This record gives sequence, C-alpha cells and structure tokens, in this order.
Amino acid sequence: MLRNPIASIPEKELHLGRLLGLVNRKLSEGNDFGKIFDFLFETLNLIIPYDRIGIALIEGEGESRQICAKWLKTKLQKSFLGSGYCELLKGRSLEKIIDTGKPRIISDLLEYSYIHPDSHSTKLILREGIRSSLTCPLMAEGKTIGVVFFSSAQTDTYKNEHIQTYLSIADELSIVIEHGRLRNWFNNDLSREQNLRMVLHDLKNPLNVIQGYLELSQHKAWYNDLDSDIKKIFNTLKRKSNFMVELLNELSVLAQLDTGKDFSEPSEVSLKDFVPDLAVRAREMADQKEINVVISTSSGLPENAYFNTIRIHRVLDNLVSNGVKYSARGTTIKINIKEEGDRIVFEVKDSGQGIPETEMGKLFKEFSRTSVTPTEGEQSTGLGLAIAKKIVEQHGGEISVKSQIGKGSTFSFWIPVKAPTSFH
Repeated sequence: MLRNPIASIPEKELHLGRLLGLVNRKLSEGNDFGKIFDFLFETLNLIIPYDRIGIALIEGEGESRQICAKWLKTKLQKSFLGSGYCELLKGRSLEKIIDTGKPRIISDLLEYSYIHPDSHSTKLILREGIRSSLTCPLMAEGKTIGVVFFSSAQTDTYKNEHIQTYLSIADELSIVIEHGRLRNWFNNDLSREQNLRMVLHDLKNPLNVIQGYLELSQHKAWYNDLDSDIKKIFNTLKRKSNFMVELLNELSVLAQLDTGKDFSEPSEVSLKDFVPDLAVRAREMADQKEINVVISTSSGLPENAYFNTIRIHRVLDNLVSNGVKYSARGTTIKINIKEEGDRIVFEVKDSGQGIPETEMGKLFKEFSRTSVTPTEGEQSTGLGLAIAKKIVEQHGGEISVKSQIGKGSTFSFWIPVKAPTSFH
C-alpha cells in the first residue's frame, strides 16, 4: 500500500502545531467533537501513518468498568468493530494501559491474536484488515478517561520514536472530548432545568384548581347534607392535593438551590426581630397537635448576624415541622439559639420517637425516609432535610442530628455570624 512519506521532524512539528491551532479554533466556534475528529482524520496523515483511528471511553466503575467505542473512521472498506461496541476491562490487556497511562504498540496483530485467542475485539479488527496498532491513553485531570487506537493495514508500522507525537495528538483529543462532554452536560443540565420548571408549572395549575373547588365546595350549603362517607372522600382529596402542592413546592425549591437561583445573598439580620418571628411560625405549626414550643437564646447572642432570612426560616420551618410530625400530641419542642465563637448555632429538640442509629445515614438525602412514621399519619415529601442541608451548606455551615429511641431527636446547625466571603 502506497503511503505519504512521513515529514521531516521540523516540518512535522510545524504542521502539528498549525493543526492543533485549527482544532482549538474549531472548538471555540462550537464544532462538535465528531466533526473535529473527522477533520483530524483527513489531515493527520501528513504527520503520522494510519488506516484507521478509533476512540473508546471508559464507562462504569470498579469491577463493572467497560471500554466502549465512541467514534471511528477508516480508509478500509469494512468496519466490524463499530461505535457502541463495549468490553469489560477486567482481565483485558487494555486494563494495563488504563491503569498505568502508558501507550502500547502491537507490531503484528495476527501474532497477538494467537497469544490472546479470547480477545474478540482483536478478531474483529483483523477482519477489517488491520495488522498493527498503537494505543494511547486519553487523559483528563490526571485520570485516564479512555484510549485512542491508531491502526495500520501493515505490520510493524509503529515505532517507539512515534510515541511522543501520538501522545501529543492524544492530549489534544482528550481536550476535544472533555470540551464536548462539558458542553453536552451544560446543554442537558439547562434542558433539564427548563423541563423541570415547565413540568412543575403545568402540575401546579390543575392542582390549584382542584384545591380551589374542594375549598369552595366545603363552604356550600349542600356540603353539610352530604353523607359522611362522601365527606371523607372530600377530606382525603383535599389532604392529598395539599400534599402534592407541598411536594411540588419542595421540588421547585430544590431545583432553585441546585442552580443557585434561589433568593438573594445573605444580609445583616437583627436577631431581636428574627427570634419573635421564628416563635410565631413555630407555634403555628405546633398548635395543630397541641405541642408546646419553648424558645431560648443565650445571653451572649450578638445583636446581628449575616444570613438569608428566607432560607434560614425555611431550614427552621422544616426542622420544626419534622419535630411536630414525629412527636406525640401534647409534647414539647425546644428551640435554642446560641453563639459559639464565630458561629451562631440553632438547635431544634423534640420529644418524639427517636431515630434508629442504623438509619441515621438516610437523613438529609433526597426522597430518603427512615422506618419511623409520623404519629398521626402525616405525610412527608422526603425533601425537607435535604433542602435544609443544602441551605446550611450554602451559608458555609453544617447540619447534624443526635437521637435516642424513645427520647427524641435534636437537629442542630451552625452558620457563620459574619458575612461569608462567598455564597453559592
């Protein structure tokens, strides 16, 4: 097979530099990585020999790690090892390249297939007419993310002196791949955010209509004449629709927190005004189960602190609401606010059932619930504590819990007294 002669070293390096400059320009112009790889395939033959170039990326972790073909182009007539082909890495020769980050030359693939008869991918590529290959790792942030295969229809095509040039090209391919991944992630994330907002909006509208009709019906004269079983159905529908609206509101808040678009930056807050407001909100929630609320503040509490009032009220509302749901009627919830060094600490202590130690890891995770059930059948979205954790961490603080079965739980969190240097 006739080939273009490999350019002299200075010409080769010059051409490679120009080529990589063109690649970077194409990236900045928004070209997708498939088009860029096609461009490289058509132009790299002035620098290096190949009849086929393939790119495969790692998927999965641990024992289930796979190497999956993502892109290939060939000068030969047929391709048997195409995009989408995957192999487990465990026990394969490619595993060494992935783990060590070092390239590999196979000068004679027929001979290699005799030594490794179980390699299905080698059999496929031999059917294409490939006889030698150079495999280079693709690196990103110090980790191997996949490999690029340079393959030839001739034996002994690749030599050690070629490796540095190929590694330079592999580095550029890695940049292209990571750029493509980031762009796809951003576009997908933006699309998910937009879709979620639209779904939440579309669900809230009919629910609000249902709630309105249920509320209106219960104030009509004919409602009092209904059978008690029908009234139970009305009450169940109202309770369920209220829960669904609460769930949609929580999902909306969670989405806003994840994107950093929820509310405003922290500002100076007068604790003298904040604490009475907290007391009113807490007692409104607790009164429904005749639960007493006791609020205490330490003598050294500063006059002002820096936080987002709406967000911190939401954290405390969620903690108090949890205490009410999981406590028996007529018990007490204690809220304590104190200063510890440069931190302000909030504690919400209930006299509820407590949480098993083996289930503490489920707390603060989205949609995660323990085996402990509300005392009067109240419903929980499973999002309140996850939202609380995100808000506290955005303020630069931490949230934790201590619990004892039969004696209750104490949820506490701290945030800096002074304005944080960054808020995200």
